[in-house]
Amino acid sequence: MKRSIFPALALNIALIVLACTASGVRAGLGRIEASFDVPGVQGNPFDFVQNDVQVTIRQPGGNVTLPAFYDGSTWRVRHLPKSAGRYEIVSIQRNGVIVTPKSIQPRTFDITEFSKAGYIRIDPQNKFRFIHDDGSLYYPLGFNHAWRNKGEPPKPSIPETMAKMHTVGANWIRIWMNHWDLKNLDWREDKLIEPGTFDMDVAKQWDDILAAAEDNAVAIQLTLQHHGQVSTRADPNWQINPWNKANGGWLESAEDFFTDEKVRALTKAKYRYIIARYGYSPAIMSWELFNEVEGTDAYRSNQPAVFDWHQKMAAFLREQDPYHHLISTSSRTTDAELWTAMDYYNAHVYAPDIVTAIQSLESERLDRAYFYGEIGSAAFGSQSNPTQTLHDCLWASLMSQSSGAAQYWYWDLIEDQDLFSQFGAASTFLTQSRLLSFQTLTPIEVVAKTDKRTALRFGPGTGWGASRTTHFEARPTGFVDGVGGMSAYLQGTLNEKNKPMFPFMELKVNFAQSGKLSIAVDEITQSGAQIDVSVDGKPTASLTLLPPSAQHDQDAPQQHNVRVNAELSVPVGAGEHVVRIENNGRDWVHLRQFTLDDYAPQLAVLGKGNSQFATMWIYRREPGDSPVEGTLSVPDLAKGDYSAVFFDTDSGSVLRKQNVTSDGKTLSFPTGPLKTDVAVWIEPASATPATQPTTRSFKTR
Repeated sequence: MKRSIFPALALNIALIVLACTASGVRAGLGRIEASFDVPGVQGNPFDFVQNDVQVTIRQPGGNVTLPAFYDGSTWRVRHLPKSAGRYEIVSIQRNGVIVTPKSIQPRTFDITEFSKAGYIRIDPQNKFRFIHDDGSLYYPLGFNHAWRNKGEPPKPSIPETMAKMHTVGANWIRIWMNHWDLKNLDWREDKLIEPGTFDMDVAKQWDDILAAAEDNAVAIQLTLQHHGQVSTRADPNWQINPWNKANGGWLESAEDFFTDEKVRALTKAKYRYIIARYGYSPAIMSWELFNEVEGTDAYRSNQPAVFDWHQKMAAFLREQDPYHHLISTSSRTTDAELWTAMDYYNAHVYAPDIVTAIQSLESERLDRAYFYGEIGSAAFGSQSNPTQTLHDCLWASLMSQSSGAAQYWYWDLIEDQDLFSQFGAASTFLTQSRLLSFQTLTPIEVVAKTDKRTALRFGPGTGWGASRTTHFEARPTGFVDGVGGMSAYLQGTLNEKNKPMFPFMELKVNFAQSGKLSIAVDEITQSGAQIDVSVDGKPTASLTLLPPSAQHDQDAPQQHNVRVNAELSVPVGAGEHVVRIENNGRDWVHLRQFTLDDYAPQLAVLGKGNSQFATMWIYRREPGDSPVEGTLSVPDLAKGDYSAVFFDTDSGSVLRKQNVTSDGKTLSFPTGPLKTDVAVWIEPASATPATQPTTRSFKTR
């Protein structure tokens, strides 16, 4: 039996002035907010089809009409002025017809503080960069904070985490609308919400999150849906989904979410409410339609429906959002139809080799802005050294061409181990090096020379999926061609559909003297695997991997995977050789790492630059107590005098500067002794030094 949940509405208008700043959200935000009753409301006030309430405000430069929202007791409208002057509510409409509330007091707002920077956009002059409305640059730098787990010991809330982020210059966060920690408007785990209505405690929590983001200059990538809601396999929540027919709902299967007309209508109503209540805020970088939609049941059974849903929902958001926030989703970048209506790519990766994983997106030659919205280590499925992993994520991505930093997933580890200072160092480097002021910096191959050679270790750059090539080359300089697109899953013979994703690999090597290639693996399925290796076409080594128990069905793949810790060593003679590696076992094997003994310089370098500027991250291939030093050769800098500025990636401070000269072809300079790693930028000697950034606060509430 349906019950009435819509009481009479009262009138009250209030002005609320807010303030915020950052490279994410800028100073001088003055939000105006009015509350009022709406006569003649019938049916569901949360459904814009039944009650489309809009408010027209006269502002400097012309009128603007905005959607209003119902807060459980009254109606409200929020607006972000873009200039100083008088703002006046001139009309309120319900379903296109002007209505007259009992009173509106006051009708006008005199604005002196306003948003100067505005919202985050794609730079019309450079589709790979983000900017604000005022043209200032925005480079996403932060981490995920998707939820708070049930039963966690007391930890900082999301607003408290944002305050910590502000102190170190981190300006991006990704938050899910999920049901288990009061962040999904229409699905709470602890109580039933009538379809078509929204929980006001959840809505208020998002008000608090937005206020904290504005105060602390953090832009939110707001994830509207997550795969588990409509999945029976990947992090499945379908069994408790209230719209599941088994739970009293009406959906026969999880796949129906993407095609059922009632669901589409309810989803649009929710998105319209989100826009009306929160869309005013430039602290929202973007609407992310889905987290890892490839994990849904429908993605496996009806991809066209998933693609169509994305295109239709993106069109709806653009139609309804007066502030035109960016729109994205998160999934594999290789499914072009999924990304047709998205403003930027938001990929996820959990790879054995973080530095290599950063190169994965580089190798795809994407056609618009991109960065990793999630990244983490896949070595044994855990974070054995989160400090080093986060460090590698930040500095490898700063040296890439991606439009933002690679965003670390494990927010609990950042809190538990107090890793916030790493973001401070990265933020300071971006400011002092003026790295973001250059429109285009392309990858450069900086050659390192050291007295000794050491092991070259590398791992696959991508997780599950097709390898972009089967041919790789490990050059003696330490660069491995193609490894960014290497899948971590070398496929077996059992599944004919999966085998072509990564059927074999060929690795070209060039040892200065006879050496050894080692292949480390860490996971198989219950069906087992067999790695066979040949060198120049001659069978050389083999490794059979079987699960601890032989009690399994030999005729079908198993669902349970098995952790292993195995390594296969292959002798390789001096000179050039081609090593072929194939899995002739029944199912896939997870490749963790390749090691070439005494193969590469002791120092590794990632860099990018142009004819007047270069930047690079220099790190040791192998840890050790004794410092390592070498000489670097940087190509393609114009002839002239330069300054090489050495930057401590831990303390976030400049270590030293040294004068260097380019002959127009190569610029060479010594690194000095390095215990761990260092970042360097090279700029013309005449460049004006950048000033030290200061921590700012922009709270005016």
